[in-house]
Amino acid sequence: DYCSYTVRTIYGVLGIKIWIFIEAE
Repeated sequence: DYCSYTVRTIYGVLGIKIWIFIEAE
């Protein structure tokens, strides 16, 4: 399903950005 794939990708990118932000602190 394309929609679920897009949502999963967005959540993945957000998760990585948040993880990097926490690691940078």
